[in-house]
Parts: sequence; C-alpha cells; structure tokens
Amino acid sequence: MNAPQPRLFEFRMGERAPETLVVASANRDAARLLTDWRAWPGGALALCGPKGSGKTHLALAWALEAGARQVSAASAPDAAAAVFTEAGGRLFIDDVDAGADEAMLWRVLDLARGQGGAVLLVGSGEPRSWPAAAPDLRSRFAALAVARLGEPDEALLEVVLRRICREQFSQLSDDAVKYVARRLPRTFAAAHDWAAELDASLVKAAKPVALPAARKALEKAQARWGAAGDG
Repeated sequence: MNAPQPRLFEFRMGERAPETLVVASANRDAARLLTDWRAWPGGALALCGPKGSGKTHLALAWALEAGARQVSAASAPDAAAAVFTEAGGRLFIDDVDAGADEAMLWRVLDLARGQGGAVLLVGSGEPRSWPAAAPDLRSRFAALAVARLGEPDEALLEVVLRRICREQFSQLSDDAVKYVARRLPRTFAAAHDWAAELDASLVKAAKPVALPAARKALEKAQARWGAAGDG
C-alpha cells in the first residue's frame, strides 16, 4: 500500500485553494524553508515563483502555522511596525514586487533583524530584481534568503487543474484531469491557459467535466500555442 502523500500545513481556504497543500517537487524546498522559520537569517525570507504557482497560498498556510499576520505592501511604516509587535514579530507581505512602501519594508526588516522575528516577503522574480529606489533596500533584497517555487510535476499539476476549475465553478472528472495533466506543458501558465479555453467553451453544469470537453479545450490551446510559435 502506498504511503500517503506528504502534506505541509493543514488548512482550509474556501473555494480558492485545496483544503490541504500538497508538497511536491515544485514546492518541497520552499516548504522546508518555511517550516524552519525560526532560523531565517536576519529574521526574513523571500518567497518567489512563477505567476500562479501558489505563492500566496503557501504564505497563508505558513501564517496559519506560525501565527503570523499579513500586512499590505502599501502599509505605512508605523502601522506595519505596530502589527509586527502585536504578532510577536511574525509577518508576511505579499506583492512586494508590485510596488511597496519602501520605508515600511525597511522598518519591518530592521525590526526583524534587531528584535528577532520572521518576516516573509512574497513576490514574482528574484528579490534582487524587486523594485526599490533606495540602494540600501536593494542591497537588503539581494541579501535575503530565498525560497523558490518551481513549475509543477504531473501530480501537482492535477491539483492545480482541479483548483483552477473549481474557481471557475467547474469540476473535472478523474479521467479528464489525468488526461490533461499528462499532456500539458509542465507550467502553471499552461494550466491557466487550458482552463481559460475550457471555461470559454463550457456550458456550466452540476456534473463533472468529462474527457471529450477537456480534450477539445486542450486541442484548442495547443493550436493557439503552435500558432504563436510560428509567428
């Protein structure tokens, strides 16, 4: 009998995510670093990965496990510092790469390093590429320890496909999700692209999406990818 697949933090996130986070090759190293949050160098860690790779879901799972609070990337320094204190130094800040209050980031990173804490900064791309006008903050970004999310393997891709379709109020049959996961490129972008094709052509119904509809959406997506490559 096969051993159960390992899980990270058990959590419920409503309709936007699975009830549990599956640990697979794409996120195993990141999961290990997050579970060891008490040992983050300087009290901070950067979590980065491709769009749609589950960075926010993983960060929320960590927050539930560690008792951390989320603050907006646009928060004022004093407000973020107050939450830092209330949360015992455990914070996470999402979308740091989309433009954040630099004075706030500098303040909480200083607090984490000086007082002890665990601040998780989440964004796409490597931290050294995150925008910062202040040279000192760019240096702090570049010095962060980094947890990276990779592209999915087949097992994780099945989970991702089910999650995306659930967000679109569809349910995939077992044979449909296995068929698509075996044939899709192993990227989160491809999963979202295929799901968009399915959603555009699907008449919503209570029953699960069957294999013919899934195959047709895959063929349309593949034809579009081929046309883009030819161009």
